[in-house]
Amino acid sequence: MGPLIAIVGRPNVGKSSLFNKLIGEDIALIADLPGLTRDRNYSSCKINNSDYILVDTGGITESSSKFDKLILTETEKAISDADGMIFLVDSSSSIHKLDFKINEILRKSNKNYVLAINKSEKKGSKNNISEFYSLGVKNSFEISAKNGLGMKGFKNSINEIFPSGSETDNNKKDFNQVGILGKPNAGKSTYFNAILKDKRSIVSSTPGTTRDAISELTSFKGIELKITDTAGLRKKSKVNDEIEKSSVNQAIKTMRASEGIIYLIDGKESISDQDLHLISLSISSGKPLVIGVNKSETLDKYEKATIRRDLNRRLAFAKDLDIKYISAKNKYGTSALISNILSLIRKSKEELNPKFVNKVFLDAYDKNPPPMVGRFRPKIKFVKNLDIQPPTFIIHGNKIESLSKQYLKYLENYIRNPLQLKGIPIKLVLKTAENPYKTRKNKLTKRQLEKRKRIRRR
Repeated sequence: MGPLIAIVGRPNVGKSSLFNKLIGEDIALIADLPGLTRDRNYSSCKINNSDYILVDTGGITESSSKFDKLILTETEKAISDADGMIFLVDSSSSIHKLDFKINEILRKSNKNYVLAINKSEKKGSKNNISEFYSLGVKNSFEISAKNGLGMKGFKNSINEIFPSGSETDNNKKDFNQVGILGKPNAGKSTYFNAILKDKRSIVSSTPGTTRDAISELTSFKGIELKITDTAGLRKKSKVNDEIEKSSVNQAIKTMRASEGIIYLIDGKESISDQDLHLISLSISSGKPLVIGVNKSETLDKYEKATIRRDLNRRLAFAKDLDIKYISAKNKYGTSALISNILSLIRKSKEELNPKFVNKVFLDAYDKNPPPMVGRFRPKIKFVKNLDIQPPTFIIHGNKIESLSKQYLKYLENYIRNPLQLKGIPIKLVLKTAENPYKTRKNKLTKRQLEKRKRIRRR
């Protein structure tokens, strides 16, 4: 899922603008999760084809009001949870004493952080920029989150200072990690106990019984498995204590660490926006995911059909997801759900035949070429496998950056069946072939020069 990077600074320095600028058009989700609003908005994104999770924090002030103290507390938690930070300052005004305070907080965290001097495009900023270098931050950059000034070099530096994927590569495990997510009282702990065949988690009809993320190593049909039961995630208006906010953070960490996600929905309730947010975040982070409709023993055929239609309609952005009806209480369908997610994890790790991958993409192109863009039609020349977990493909060609989102979705849907990637997130990276002659001037022959002179005389 990539490193977690927190954007920290005073109010109105442009944190949200930078947050949105880094996410850009490739935004998968801005997850306004319970207990993380006012202070933290989470989003998975790609920076130069590397995966990251960004956190937009609340502005730190000198105010002693209860509200501002809460923002400071939540920002400090974001710093504690993050793998690194972006310290954003406003160069349109002189350096503020709060900037020194925030810098000291970041320095004491003993984590890598960069200084982004924002609004550097403004005329009045030139006299103030030098003041911010007095903070002594090793990696400092002058940028403009609003118009993109300096953003290219800044993004390259983020890749170098916070390398994506290093944690996963250096800590290989010999077991599969599966996280169980869902709203409170969806039956996560009952399902967790059913898989372990033991009462490992406390089960109650009271929503929110589980507070800590509980992990257990087990063996399922000869496969080593680490399964994690998380606290239910509720609407932000209902999260009002520190323990539950901590539970939310643990659930997000579980999502990041897991290789696959089982998302449980209470069959007696309709799917909510909160469910959609979490499902979207899981998919956008490249995690294989299956959905279990729990408490199905209480549903008749008509109710099951109604739930299926509602899920298909609201999950139109991910039509290939596998949906299973289960009963954690009666242990019906529980094993099938685990078998399904383990199968998806295994497939997401498989190396695909490069020649076959290239053939499938070119077949998709030949059967349905993209529309013209101006006088030219984008041309796919060849496709290469880039990575696994999730399967990532580099599409090479001419004018490839002009391919619409609708056409990229068509390619994704087309390749799923032949490559057997149903239920597994796919990432496509576009790489346009550069014109080798674009820097060369067109030199006219002697005959062409004479012709030009004759035309000019007329």
